[in-house]
Amino acid sequence: MRALWLLLVQFRNHGRLEARFEAGVNAVVGPNGAGKTNLLEALDMAVTGRSHRARREAEVVQFGAEWALVRAALQGAGREHRLEVRVDRTGLKHLRADGVPTSRSGFLGRAVTLWSGPEDTQVVAGPAAERRHLLDGLLCQLSPSYYDTLLRYHRVVRHRNRLLRAQAPPQVLEVWDEQLVDLGTRVVERRAGLVDRIGRPAAQWAERLGCGAVEVRYVPGCPPDPQLARERLVRLRREEYRRGVTLVGPHRDELEIRLDGSDARTFASRGQQRGVVLALRLAEREVVREELGEDPVLLLDDVVADLDRERARSLMRALEGGPQVVATATDRLEFPCDHVVALGSGVAC
Repeated sequence: MRALWLLLVQFRNHGRLEARFEAGVNAVVGPNGAGKTNLLEALDMAVTGRSHRARREAEVVQFGAEWALVRAALQGAGREHRLEVRVDRTGLKHLRADGVPTSRSGFLGRAVTLWSGPEDTQVVAGPAAERRHLLDGLLCQLSPSYYDTLLRYHRVVRHRNRLLRAQAPPQVLEVWDEQLVDLGTRVVERRAGLVDRIGRPAAQWAERLGCGAVEVRYVPGCPPDPQLARERLVRLRREEYRRGVTLVGPHRDELEIRLDGSDARTFASRGQQRGVVLALRLAEREVVREELGEDPVLLLDDVVADLDRERARSLMRALEGGPQVVATATDRLEFPCDHVVALGSGVAC
């Protein structure tokens, strides 16, 4: 699959920007402040239906504007898709896929993007939620039904927490326990399956990038067996009432990342952290290729900053003839590329 073109209107620093992409490696070049990362964010948003950078969707709307628009054409599974995201200043979002208004679950599944940027260091060094998001980001794109399951699961957890804080009777809580177990074990099963598939290729890519020996291990927040999950809920009931939160479920999952036998959160340098997450993304790329029969679009933001120029060049050479890559750079000489997207005129070419 590959991105064909992208249109931005009133998106962050871009009043209006049109860009076209080619197969192979596309280098998005321009001076600092030109909006290179914003372009990648918009392309990712056109595929996933949300910004992974903004805390609130309204942040992507240009200062002083009432709305922002992202429109893109992507080719996948032998056909072209037109995708559109419009965000109002209030944060209200409108999605259209192939000209038809749709929900986010209806929007997903037409293409897949995998993002790697400087903020990836938080996947290794930050809270467990960052590592769960790494897994869920791909699973939601591969399976819109997984997105629905995850959404329903988090709604159950929020409602159950309210009941715990209100000291609701156990018989009321038990109704929600069943939903928690049913949805939670489904999430655990899918996450565990993904980690099993990315472990070996992630280690191979990490070695290739000079990061060291990488191991990943999934530690679920509830047993995958529904009966065992119910039993754990019963054992922790008193503690849940005391704390007012749900203590069992995949919202408490951990993805352990070890580097040369040690916890990567503590011992990995910034460059190693970036390289490890990039290795995980490249391992996910192999899963996408196995599942869909074609590569995802790789979005690499400022890859030279943390990998150094020589390793970045080695990475790009390793990807030659493979997936479409859209990568930011301060100049076109940072790594070999097939096409340059130069920012600065409103029409990127």
